[in-house]
Amino acid sequence: MGIQVRKAKMRLTFREEKPEVFKLRQLTYPAVTFAQLVNECSNSCGVNPAQTKAVIDALVNRLVHYMEIGHGVKMGDFGSFKPTFNAKTARSLKETTLETVTVKKVQFYPGKAFKDMLSNLSITEAEAVSLKDDTDGEGGGDDGNGNG
Repeated sequence: MGIQVRKAKMRLTFREEKPEVFKLRQLTYPAVTFAQLVNECSNSCGVNPAQTKAVIDALVNRLVHYMEIGHGVKMGDFGSFKPTFNAKTARSLKETTLETVTVKKVQFYPGKAFKDMLSNLSITEAEAVSLKDDTDGEGGGDDGNGNG
């Protein structure tokens, strides 16, 4: 099925005249839980769920270990993980200190499996649904005429 979207109306509140604009918004669905994923993996490879969970937990443990000591981790067709950071710029070499680091993060670089999935991922428009209130504050729903 791919990603389903709907048309949404929103106001650009940072603009003085607050014009109405339109954009596509992704419909969201509940995330697949870790337990569901473990059960599906164990069923597909014939290993019991406890063993599958143990292997996944060990894999995550080793990923964290190697990234904590500065290594990137390559996981074949899945992709690569690399520890990295953002830092503020400074006007002088003396001002360039470890305190300028603002965000520590893990960068994910998709491998072949994800690149193939993305190149084949479909994006389709969901059927028109009239929504009275948009809970995230970005405007109303579809008015039934494909607007909104």
